[in-house]
Amino acid sequence: MNSFSEGNMIWVVFGVITVIVGLLLSFIAPNLIHLVLFSSGDLIYIHTPTISNILFSVGVLFLALFFFSMYFPRKKARIAAISFIVLFVAASALSLGNYSVLRDERIVHNSFFSLNSKEYAWSDIQNAVLLKRTDSIPYETLVLTMSDGEKLSYDRDPSLRAEFDRVDYILQSNGIYFNLQNR
Repeated sequence: MNSFSEGNMIWVVFGVITVIVGLLLSFIAPNLIHLVLFSSGDLIYIHTPTISNILFSVGVLFLALFFFSMYFPRKKARIAAISFIVLFVAASALSLGNYSVLRDERIVHNSFFSLNSKEYAWSDIQNAVLLKRTDSIPYETLVLTMSDGEKLSYDRDPSLRAEFDRVDYILQSNGIYFNLQNR
């Protein structure tokens, strides 16, 4: 039987605050963190995949479960709390480690389960394709095929659209002309 104490209730308060603030911020936090980390110098575009935002929100829920399980003083609850905090760290690390950055001199890409990011020079691009928009997909997608076979996709959203002439100029200066194709 749990006895009411302020020491125990603080965990419930932390859990409620984490749920409210975490769910509000979880779908934009990876984008903001990547923007803060990579927004210096000759930045053209930062791409944070949607799966990163979803995974970050799952991590926030694990953090809330950690706080709620710390309310209970039993040993099993503490073991569950430790597992929740480990799952939070793992989900957050996977979420924040998934990005692609276009810069004037290079492309930096870190795929989902990769521990290291890959840096590509613009001259490493073998092919560039611009996929047309359709009725169901209201934006174009730039697909770059790199020399190692990796395909990098960038949705031509408003922030990339504003810098697309710059990307096209860099591609053309490296002898790459994108093809316009249907999806």
